[in-house]
Amino acid sequence: MVIQLGEKDQGKEIVEIENINTKDNIASEIELLRSELLFGMAVERLHMNVSLFSKGRILTEEKYLQSSFNVQPFQLKDSSLCDIPIWIELKGNKVQLSYQVGGKSYSMLKPINSRFSNQHFDIAFKVDNIENLRSDDEQNELYFTFNNKKTLVTRLLPNLEITPADIEAKTILIRYQGYNAELCHDITNAVAEAFFTYDEEVKRKSAENILQFINKQLDSISGELQISKDSLTLFQRSAQLNDPETDGLSLTQNMDQFQDQLFMLEEERSALKLVSSKLRNDPNRLEIYRLIPEMLGKSFEISLTRQITDLHALLQRKEDLLFDVTENNTEIKNINIQIQSKIQSIRRSVDAIEERISNNIKVIQAKVNQYQGEYSQLPGKKMEYSRLKSLQELNEKYFAILTDKLALYSISNAGYSSNNRVLNEATIASTPVSPNRKMVYAGFIFIGAILGFGVLVFRYVTFNEINSMEDLKQLLPEKATMLGSIPLLKDANEFSQLMVQDAPKSMLAESLRTIRTNLSFVKADARVIAISSSVSGEGKTFVALNLAGIIALSGKRTVVVDLDLRKPKVHLGLNVSNNKGISNLIIKKVTLEECIQHSSIENLDFITAGPIPPNPSELILSEGFQEILEKLKSLYDVVVIDNPPVGLVTDGVKILANADVPIYIFKSHYSKRIFANRVKELFDMKQIEHLNIILNGTKTSGRGYGYGYGYGYGYGYYEEETKKKSNKKK
Repeated sequence: MVIQLGEKDQGKEIVEIENINTKDNIASEIELLRSELLFGMAVERLHMNVSLFSKGRILTEEKYLQSSFNVQPFQLKDSSLCDIPIWIELKGNKVQLSYQVGGKSYSMLKPINSRFSNQHFDIAFKVDNIENLRSDDEQNELYFTFNNKKTLVTRLLPNLEITPADIEAKTILIRYQGYNAELCHDITNAVAEAFFTYDEEVKRKSAENILQFINKQLDSISGELQISKDSLTLFQRSAQLNDPETDGLSLTQNMDQFQDQLFMLEEERSALKLVSSKLRNDPNRLEIYRLIPEMLGKSFEISLTRQITDLHALLQRKEDLLFDVTENNTEIKNINIQIQSKIQSIRRSVDAIEERISNNIKVIQAKVNQYQGEYSQLPGKKMEYSRLKSLQELNEKYFAILTDKLALYSISNAGYSSNNRVLNEATIASTPVSPNRKMVYAGFIFIGAILGFGVLVFRYVTFNEINSMEDLKQLLPEKATMLGSIPLLKDANEFSQLMVQDAPKSMLAESLRTIRTNLSFVKADARVIAISSSVSGEGKTFVALNLAGIIALSGKRTVVVDLDLRKPKVHLGLNVSNNKGISNLIIKKVTLEECIQHSSIENLDFITAGPIPPNPSELILSEGFQEILEKLKSLYDVVVIDNPPVGLVTDGVKILANADVPIYIFKSHYSKRIFANRVKELFDMKQIEHLNIILNGTKTSGRGYGYGYGYGYGYGYYEEETKKKSNKKK
């Protein structure tokens, strides 16, 4: 709804006096529209003594003018029942009302459309369509409350929006949002109606108070004037004086002149006191504006009127700014300083003028006393006559002034009328104004895009994994040789297992054959292959078992030695016991023949780690292990050592350095980029002269490449073996 503020002052055109109710801005009216006072008046117009509610699982809706039932209150006997829900439950053709107050539960069961009365309230429960009520009762919980006016205003007021539509045109937009469209519509209309009524009432009372004051003063002066006339007439009759003015004419004229001056000075001093009383630290703009007419015709009109006008302009500017900014705004503070400065300036001027007027009053009073002394020398009758005559004329003058002011203000007030009007009627929106679906969807899409982009940026910034051979080429020194990559298995096993014999044509087997071929470029007559990694879990045991299996399938006698004495896994992959192994063999508790075990692949044997010793480093670096290694070299063509991870312990570095082909395993999407620093460290500290790299667990699409020493490479076509299906005959 849009309303426009306006007034029509025809009296100003006649008597050239502006009505005191004229508004210069709409800031005060906007604050009035937002106030609890006016909103309370608006709520009273809606007669919302009782509110009806429907409570669902998510939302509790106020059923204003939309309920299947109605509650007509006759009397609320206990005010403590306000805002307490009184639950409604339909039982057949009867209605049960239940509630709790004062820690006690109360319940009443009566037929529909009956009157419910007890010690707390007296109401009539009315239903037009029982089926609608039954449906609502089945779907939601129904209840009603007696409203406390203050609580109701507090609950409803926050949803009221009052904003200026156009300050110059003095138009104001009134809007109310809520879950009930009819309630929003009626509240909007009620606020506008309450404002118009209140505005007219305030103006009417203001005009009545002013006219009443003037009439009261006229009554008082009229009585005094009549008394002075009667006194003069009675004196003339008793003294039998025809023309007493002849003798004392000169003195009388002089006394009248000074009496007039004294009257004007007293009136000016009263006006100055009025100005002083209105000049507070936080002056009211309207009261300051009312001082301007009081300056008319005074001796200080020019000096004070301009200053009061300037002060009024500053106050008006402050009110306009407060509509857009707060009290803490810099411009508001500057205006406050100017206002206080202007007030001090006016006060100084008032003090100076008042001092001057007081001095003039003293001088004139002295003159009056002088003439009165001279009058005392005249005959008593003549002097008394002159005194009574002067008193009569003075009362007549006061009476004439007040009569004139009464006539002027009556004309001004009669010609002034409020012209407030509604420009746009309140309407109910055809679609919900909140939430805005498009804005919600757009917001979620925007937030999703920002979050997605943020995740991408975060993953990019914090990315610390090795994913491809290209990553290894960039991170590792040029001395490191890339042997190739091993594809990621689709079916993950709990332990590293020997798998090449089951699928000799698989991608895994072909990638290991490529690595075996590339090993021939590194060192054709290699006897000892040591395999290590940075940490556990990168697949060194898996590579050791299956690379040894591929080598054994080529016809070479191969043995796998599990030298990871801290966390052995070879026995788990081959599903054998670990009671005897390399740890027993080094300390010569068992013989070499007792430790060697045969696998399912011809030419492939293995030695497990054995029981975990308390001193694995001493055993690995001992002469006993070197003697065992020499014996194995005499018995087998290739010895494959599952070395401890050198990223965690250093005892495996010597084994890598002494091996014919040291191999370092990285795992795609698992190994961190900082693991490459360990390889650089081995080269920088000259702990190792050459190192061969295998990337395990790479994702491929059917083609793989293995890189060998120099620029040689191998490739192969991979064909996954089909799984055989067996048919059971019944």
